[in-house]
Amino acid sequence: MLDVGQSSVLDEAGLGTFVDRIAESGPDEATVAARTQISARIAAGDTPAGVRRVAEALAASVAVLPGQRRPSDEPDSLIPTVRSESLVILEDFTDTEVASAISALVAEGVRIAVTAADTARMDGVQASGSVVQALPTLTPAEQRRLRRLLATSTPGRRARAGQQVPPVDTLPAVDEVAELCRRAMHGPSAAGSGGAGRAALVHGLLEELDPQRLDAVTQVAGCAGRTLAALAPGRTWERELCSQLVHNRLRQDFESLVSDTAQASVAAERTRHTPPVSVLGPLPRDAGDLLRRYLDFLNTGGRSRNVFRAGIQRDVAPVLRRLRVDGVEPVDGEPVVLALEHIELAERLTRIDAGCRRLGLPAPRNGDELAQLADGLTRVASASRSVAALRHDVLFLHPESPLTVPDLDTAEIVAAAILDYSLHGSAAQAAIRLDDAARALVESVPAESAPAELWEAVGALRGRDADGYSTALGRLAMARRDIADEIEAVELLARLRDSCPGLAEDWARAAESGATGFGLVWPVPLEKLLTALPGTDTLDMVILLDAAELGVNRLMVSGAAPRLVAVASGARRSGTDTLLGVLTQAGAPVVRGRTPATGSGRVVHLPQARRPGASGPAVQAVGKRQAGA
Repeated sequence: MLDVGQSSVLDEAGLGTFVDRIAESGPDEATVAARTQISARIAAGDTPAGVRRVAEALAASVAVLPGQRRPSDEPDSLIPTVRSESLVILEDFTDTEVASAISALVAEGVRIAVTAADTARMDGVQASGSVVQALPTLTPAEQRRLRRLLATSTPGRRARAGQQVPPVDTLPAVDEVAELCRRAMHGPSAAGSGGAGRAALVHGLLEELDPQRLDAVTQVAGCAGRTLAALAPGRTWERELCSQLVHNRLRQDFESLVSDTAQASVAAERTRHTPPVSVLGPLPRDAGDLLRRYLDFLNTGGRSRNVFRAGIQRDVAPVLRRLRVDGVEPVDGEPVVLALEHIELAERLTRIDAGCRRLGLPAPRNGDELAQLADGLTRVASASRSVAALRHDVLFLHPESPLTVPDLDTAEIVAAAILDYSLHGSAAQAAIRLDDAARALVESVPAESAPAELWEAVGALRGRDADGYSTALGRLAMARRDIADEIEAVELLARLRDSCPGLAEDWARAAESGATGFGLVWPVPLEKLLTALPGTDTLDMVILLDAAELGVNRLMVSGAAPRLVAVASGARRSGTDTLLGVLTQAGAPVVRGRTPATGSGRVVHLPQARRPGASGPAVQAVGKRQAGA
């Protein structure tokens, strides 16, 4: 009777109990060693997949009884069966059939441990290749990577061995090459009629400048470009006024308007937060002067008196009678200051209105429009100064300079051409940079190691072919990946060759033949396998020979791989106290040998009928039952 515990076998505690009960059925030295290893892995959260699958299969069979085998069951070949089943029993398989099945599995990429209690039994099963005497020293992740690289290997990629490509950061960017090609073939770009011609002329003049002079001209051009771009696009008057100022027209009227507008804007903003000032009647023309003199009189110690009044007090009295600050006639102090600011603002607004008429500008109608006018005039002033400086610098670029800046459109073209030259150079310089880039690529790797894609990129640079360069760069990136993959595959194969030289050669030949599966066969005595179980993802399958005479304790071998194939050759011991008895009770399909040359056979599934009285889900617990010794 095999007592596998009363708790669910799906959690760690239940699996630990399951392993303990298996080990107790035959606690020899190898079984104890396997139990120790499996228990430690369960405790570490790394439960062997094969152990869990045996436990789950047994748990699922508690509520059902196995039915009788039916010869009419549909026959299946071995390979599809082991793909879908974790536990399989082979009956009536000859050594040749087993060897053929192993070879087919290896070709599928399965890593197999072939084991038996009697080491002489393994001598009769000879696989055709990929046999190792010890497992590779490569880690499971490195094995997966090597197998993937070998499965995707192509003659073209293998030919990459020894090739080199320059680092990614040494290759010119596609956008940069496209601009250089365009410039080298067509010259600088510029907007407007005749813009390209002026830009080319500018480039020709700039080529003769020393670096310091070029830097100064570039700064002036940058300033002109920024200030012209700042002119409001919806206000045509800004651009028209700037054009007039560039030619020194209307300069005096403009400067007066700028001053009045700036001061009026500040005053208007300030008066928004002061008591209101109202005018009750017409004021004399000299009202502002009288208020200023009166304010000076008060600030120098004079006093407002009702009798024996000073002359200025008598003169300003008619003005004060017509003014109200917050509804009160101003007499002295802050109210007089506010009244004066109100009159000065009115005078400035009158001058602003006249100045706008002279310059052809829209006069402001309220405080917001006044502020907008002040901002626009500031932009116009900055732009006109910058353009004037640009005209001066361009005029003296060369003693016989043929270039002038007669209007704003030309100023924008010239400024853009200067900035363009500072960033990209001239057409001749663009051609030189392309040739230098091509030369750098040629010198980046030895000629004998350069891939064809590198020469394509070099040819595109020399031919000023931006599209060709972009295509070559994409192909070069693919070549870089192929080279890196081939280098990695060669390195991993070399490391595999250190521990398993025969396997490395077999895998290399299989890759050259176009194979996609890279498995291995490890013949190992059963006790040795149990004593030192391989780690996770080291093996895919254990094929256990002469399983008919093995006890339940040898189920510990399921800790070596996710799949277990038990070969039952010869007479099978009756009863359920054997390893085969447990696998049968777990519902493992039986494949009967049929054709030694192919290793195929009939799969006999054991139909399951629900035990009378059983209820509930598949398993709540696995109780005691007769399944081993």
